[in-house]
Amino acid sequence: MTDKLLVVIVSDDETKARVGIQMAGHMIERRTLGDVRVLFFGPSERLLANPPATLVEPLATVRAAGTPMACRAVAEGMEILEPLAAAGIELVPAGQEIAQRILDGYEVMTF
Repeated sequence: MTDKLLVVIVSDDETKARVGIQMAGHMIERRTLGDVRVLFFGPSERLLANPPATLVEPLATVRAAGTPMACRAVAEGMEILEPLAAAGIELVPAGQEIAQRILDGYEVMTF
């Protein structure tokens, strides 16, 4: 069994995304696992460009533990590169990131 988790937030539904972000944040704060990473992919990236008030605190918790990631290609397509970079989101090729994390032994959960 692994102690590494990649949480992939796909949904742009604020409630669904918040559940994933909060879960990751709690696991990070409590050091439940050795490593927890968060990747926003697809529609969820819109939430990062202008986060609703309910996501500000959970996002801050995740940011405090490391840099959350988002897909560069999706951000380019949505024309939200600058707001994501300004928010401290690392822009990565999501497909490669997911594949590498799996090869590195991470479990993947999606929201």
